[in-house]
Amino acid sequence: MNILENLYSLIPNYETTLPFSKEKVSFTPFRVKDAKALSVILQEDNKKLAFKNMIDLLKTYASGTSIDDLCLADAEYLFLQIRSKSVDEILNLIYNNEKIQVNIAEIKPRNQVTEEHINLSGMILVLQTPTIKDLLRLPSFDKEEVAKACIQKIIVGNEIYKVNKFVTEEIKQLIDNLPLSIVGKLDSFLKKQPELYLNMSVMEGTKEVSGLLNFFTYR
Repeated sequence: MNILENLYSLIPNYETTLPFSKEKVSFTPFRVKDAKALSVILQEDNKKLAFKNMIDLLKTYASGTSIDDLCLADAEYLFLQIRSKSVDEILNLIYNNEKIQVNIAEIKPRNQVTEEHINLSGMILVLQTPTIKDLLRLPSFDKEEVAKACIQKIIVGNEIYKVNKFVTEEIKQLIDNLPLSIVGKLDSFLKKQPELYLNMSVMEGTKEVSGLLNFFTYR
């Protein structure tokens, strides 16, 4: 056994159960070579770039599940579990220029993976919790783009169009030209999505941290 093989044999394996998919996942800690990617995740204001680095790391160090098929909150949870075993269980968040330390164990899950049908005249929109695969296709993590990612199917008569499988230009235009009344329904659906949250103590009292990647890029 050479020195690298000996090193790999000493790296511990851990296991956790994802809060939303309920899948058991095995993982090993991050390595020194990942310092740059971790820095991007924890300090980068560009959430899409931080997200991409996070997913790349999960695919390298986690096994037992398809990362692409997870919801974002499960991916965030898994990243936090790996980080807690790689560095420590404390995260440093910045709020109003105040540095606040929070324990990863205090971060909790809420809501669940869900589906909802919206009836419009002549068609039905099928909303589902977007997967990592869906989110990777987005040009940005703007609220409007994330809301569009929730539209998984469009049913017109007897035809079912799976938006995440094959999107024609006609379907793209259809989504962009949906009636304005749909915005409120999409917003309502987004509020029901799986997420991690934490109530932390700040100078003003208590502040909730939740939402897309806010445990890594919160300012």
